[in-house]
Amino acid sequence: MGIKSFIKNELEKRADSVYEARLSEKRVSYDFWIRLLENSLEQFDMSLDPETVRAGREGTSYVTHYEGTTVSIVPFDKVGENFAFKNVIEDVCVFVNGELTARAIPLIVKCFKDNPDCMVIYGDEDIATLDKESSLLYGKSIYGTRKDPYFKPDWSPNSFLDHFYFCNICAVRRVAFRDLEMSPGYSGAKGIYHTLLRYIYEDATRITGSVIHIDEILVHATGYENNYITDERGPLIAKRLRTPDYQDGFTLENKAKLSVVIPSKDNSDMLKKCVTSLYDACPGSVELQTIIVDNGSSTLEKDKIEALVSKYSLVYEYHPMEFNFSRMCNIGASKATGDYILFLNDDVAFTEAYTLEEMLDKASYCFTGAVGAKLFYPRSSIIQHAGVVNTTIGPVHKLQFKPDWIDHYYGYNRLVNNVLAVTGACLMVRKTLFDSMGGLNEALRVAFNDIDFCFKLYKAGYYNVVCNNISLEHAESISRGKDTDPDSLKRLLAEKSELYKEHPSFKGKDPFYSKYLVNDCLNTAIVPASEYEYRTAVEEPLRIKEIDISKYRKEECIYVSIEFSGDLKDFVFDTDEDAYYVQGFSFITGSNNACYKKSLLLCSSEKTYALPFEGCLREDVAENCPDLKNAEMSGFAIKIPLGALSAGTYNAGLLFEHKFLNEKLYKLSAREITIR
Repeated sequence: MGIKSFIKNELEKRADSVYEARLSEKRVSYDFWIRLLENSLEQFDMSLDPETVRAGREGTSYVTHYEGTTVSIVPFDKVGENFAFKNVIEDVCVFVNGELTARAIPLIVKCFKDNPDCMVIYGDEDIATLDKESSLLYGKSIYGTRKDPYFKPDWSPNSFLDHFYFCNICAVRRVAFRDLEMSPGYSGAKGIYHTLLRYIYEDATRITGSVIHIDEILVHATGYENNYITDERGPLIAKRLRTPDYQDGFTLENKAKLSVVIPSKDNSDMLKKCVTSLYDACPGSVELQTIIVDNGSSTLEKDKIEALVSKYSLVYEYHPMEFNFSRMCNIGASKATGDYILFLNDDVAFTEAYTLEEMLDKASYCFTGAVGAKLFYPRSSIIQHAGVVNTTIGPVHKLQFKPDWIDHYYGYNRLVNNVLAVTGACLMVRKTLFDSMGGLNEALRVAFNDIDFCFKLYKAGYYNVVCNNISLEHAESISRGKDTDPDSLKRLLAEKSELYKEHPSFKGKDPFYSKYLVNDCLNTAIVPASEYEYRTAVEEPLRIKEIDISKYRKEECIYVSIEFSGDLKDFVFDTDEDAYYVQGFSFITGSNNACYKKSLLLCSSEKTYALPFEGCLREDVAENCPDLKNAEMSGFAIKIPLGALSAGTYNAGLLFEHKFLNEKLYKLSAREITIR
């Protein structure tokens, strides 16, 4: 080894050592994060009954009280066939599998008092190990490490019919349940689940308002097996909440009438695969009408489509016009004769025989809005869609690019989940419901029209649902292309702005996605917010300097992703601070990222600014790019003070300066920021 190589290796080792030290400082364990967070929340006076926190420790029923409300605490394993609510004399009955937290009873009592119509409460949970050497001190447990939190969605009626996602904690008002008894053969968690199903789904009025989620940790559990409990009698119990056309189910005698609307242009081969797979998967219990809406295919492509139309007796609507997905869907819906409509991209293909039956089953409940399904990338088990989450950044496909052979977030990719929105690539809805919402918003020509429609359904009192127990194949954006060129990006951002102008109350909020899960970046994993939060990631630039960009080398091996650029108020919705904000991540492929100093570049036709920064933790980037060296600190979250830059429109990018070599590299993105 030559002297230069030796020195280079030693310098890189030193850079790696410094990098590891920074990583250690930045990483925050869930245990530390949640304790710090809970200490900042409202605290309750437990002096009247200090033993409340011991509930369930010995595995026996326990009675306590709080602010005039009496509470019976019953461990799951003490609920047998002979359990009867009429024998409970306390105001509230709390069923628990694990150990209640000190705040659980006060929060439950307060929630019942503040919500007179609420009859059922559930909350979040985590797993906590006990210090075996000193498990009790002054009647309270001494916890070791807290881990693996289960932050649950707000009330989700389709999810609850599918599985017992309340898992290890629920509370009920005795007055609502006093006439209910356990069904024969039911006990424990299954008995509690079955009894709750019988109460909640007895009356449609109980679907909304009678069940409330407390989004705080109420119990320290030992495991989440109860989350996977199902009840085959659930659909029978909820039968009265089906739509009139359902009767006793869709059968050969009582067929479901389904209209499928497929927008398409110049894509006959993909369309043929879509239609063929649709009819191959269609069961005898479904009467199918398929409508192709074509906005101007070429003569050759039109001939191929007409041959397909003739083969399957399809409806063909040929309307040459500028691409407008919403208008094409609305045209198709106007020709639909079915009780249900399935909007389908022409690049979607059916791969399972019971897909339509499962989606129709969920769509037939009176409380259901839009129904979606899990979508895979072609010829793979890599997830493209498993439900849309509305984050601070905007609508995000959670679990996108994740392998489906892994069980994600307690079965999220396996189970039926209520979500705020599903993708329009595969969306089923009752026709009367579609018409009552006014169809799709034609002002949103390309993107977010499906999200807007789902938002309207939720605001009208309906629950959207994604069936992650079934799957289809989706060659994403084959039909319209990608949104990465400057013009497409501008259109995408303009349509997102229009979405939130129409629905300002949804900015950064999603009732089916906990405030304690990562929400401030485009991490598609479902993980605690201890991994990334704006408040801990944000930094002001170390300094701001004007540079001559011609003295630096443009380098394609730099990857730049700008997740947000604009006014801080459009990212942090509860701030009055006037500032600009740029967030994203960047790295160099094929190099040791610890050997570079990084700066945010803002480049206009007149000036280029470099804003050096330290960087923030993005474990998701390192996980998604395992071949990269030292990519964990690839994130940036930079707040730029008002008046720090000259007015103008700037392209955002990244500058990489090697710490030991004379190497200065940069790359700009298509993302812009306007400085006033």
